[in-house]
Amino acid sequence: MKEFRQLLHPDLPGTTRFWGYADRTNPVHKYLGGLIVARKGRPVRMEVTNALPEVHPLPVDRTIMGAEMQANRTTVHLHGGLVPWTSDGGPFSWFTPSATGPNQGAGSSFLNPGSKPGQAVYYYPNAQSSRFLWYHDHALGTTRLNAYAGLASGYLIRDDFEDSLINAGILPTREIPLILQDKSFNDGSDPNYKWGKVGDLWYPYVYDTEMFDRGGTNPLDLPPQSIVPEFFADTILVNGAPSPFLNVEPRLYRFRVLNGSQARFFNLQLYYTDSSGTAPDLAKPGPPWVQFGTEAGFLPAPVLLNSPPVPTPLLEPDVANADGPFNLLLAPAERADLIIDFSNVPVGARLILYSDTPAPFPSGDPLNDHNHPAAAPNTQSLLQFRIVPAASAKDPLDLQGTFQALQSALAPLASEFLDPSSAVVTRDLTLNEDFDDYGRLRQRLGTTSQNGYDNEGHPNWGRDYTDAPTEIAQNGSVEIWRIFNLTGDCHPIHFHLSNVQILGRAPFDAETPVFTATGPVTPPDANEAGWKETVRMNPGEVTTVIMKLELPTVPFPVPPSPRVQEAYGITGAEYVWHCHILEHEEHDMMRPLIVS
Repeated sequence: MKEFRQLLHPDLPGTTRFWGYADRTNPVHKYLGGLIVARKGRPVRMEVTNALPEVHPLPVDRTIMGAEMQANRTTVHLHGGLVPWTSDGGPFSWFTPSATGPNQGAGSSFLNPGSKPGQAVYYYPNAQSSRFLWYHDHALGTTRLNAYAGLASGYLIRDDFEDSLINAGILPTREIPLILQDKSFNDGSDPNYKWGKVGDLWYPYVYDTEMFDRGGTNPLDLPPQSIVPEFFADTILVNGAPSPFLNVEPRLYRFRVLNGSQARFFNLQLYYTDSSGTAPDLAKPGPPWVQFGTEAGFLPAPVLLNSPPVPTPLLEPDVANADGPFNLLLAPAERADLIIDFSNVPVGARLILYSDTPAPFPSGDPLNDHNHPAAAPNTQSLLQFRIVPAASAKDPLDLQGTFQALQSALAPLASEFLDPSSAVVTRDLTLNEDFDDYGRLRQRLGTTSQNGYDNEGHPNWGRDYTDAPTEIAQNGSVEIWRIFNLTGDCHPIHFHLSNVQILGRAPFDAETPVFTATGPVTPPDANEAGWKETVRMNPGEVTTVIMKLELPTVPFPVPPSPRVQEAYGITGAEYVWHCHILEHEEHDMMRPLIVS
């Protein structure tokens, strides 16, 4: 992990400073680093060296837990990986160029007796089926900054079942990951922005007291560099490229799509361009898609999308209906495995991958959405496809044939689902919004047991990360979690260690509140009806999921978490669950998940 500079686009004023990953055997640092391709059943041992400078390229809020320490602390989380907790990259497992963190979750001596200061070793069993994971920073207090600065990339697991689908001609061999992120760049218009040069990344550092009401009657003075409730940048990058295009033949293509943004949701659609050739014509839908996988592997049945495109439904101007329907809605950290059929698109045509979701989702604010017709800033036209002549033979199956073949091939996967009657525990949990000691809006996780009062005297259910753990499970147990969203945001809740299935969503009385459903249960969308590890939880609804909390088998002893043992007298492996809107996660929407 090093700091480097890179020119992203000729229209940007100079190079941009990043923090990023590179393979030490081929140490060329480039934004997004390398995509690791692993094989089911073959473990990966990854040794990581922290060679980052002491000065962070972005504004650090020293009032956030963990950020009072040196700014080049990092750890690596394999997002979606079933790994021992010591290799999970939990928030307390950070290490610096000279030392490891208090939990020694990274760089533990039993994993790498010869490791040097500033190194960490991660062991990934890769015992999971084919899927698109990703790895990114998870250091306490600076996760949002480190990931935004570039410490994030992709990780694919392949298996024999996927190979059989490719060899049978059911899945295309043309496969392209698409990592979607939004960034902003310093244009020199803010004389007080002191983090880097013109062309470097820009990240907000002033808490907007007009947009976000301050809590309490006498809030403290805000720090000079303050965390913000959430951040929506103005330029979309796809695989590190702003305003990108991709040449495709009139064939079927497989795309592995990751929303790697801080807080922005995408409802992906495809349209032909208008007469300008650079903007979508929303009256001319593009070709259909088939989605057959999520972030947790293949779905039990394929889903037809973009036939025709489904725009984001609005309850009123700029406010989305979070219950849909949608074309392909991806919250931060969600992924989709899909096939797009370009076979009937004429050579020379152009199409636009488009999104119309308001930000924040679902309430929306026009200040966060941009639609310049030809170039950045544009947060709606994400990627242009340009159709070029075919250079190889026709695909063995058309999209309809692919859909039918996938229906037959994927159907047995439904037998892997958990039976709700096997659950030994049902937990009631909450998503909360209140104010911190500085009067700043924050989000927290909690239970349905009241936890005191906020600084305005309102009952409070939220808990800090360092409060005593409440989610303590026995290894191998099946649990049902009912998660009540008391906030106005849709939160993508990510579970470390375990994949989950969505049992349904239902309304509840969030005002009083009363923690019981008040209406019918809505089943998951068809493209959520498999395994998941990041789940959208809509405001005013209770989302119910089921999971099996099972520690991975590894060929070495794994000690319990010393932090949890010393602080709370609990013996177990320390994982976490949290919101994947990164500003929410760090302030303080994350809780321990302990498996004994």
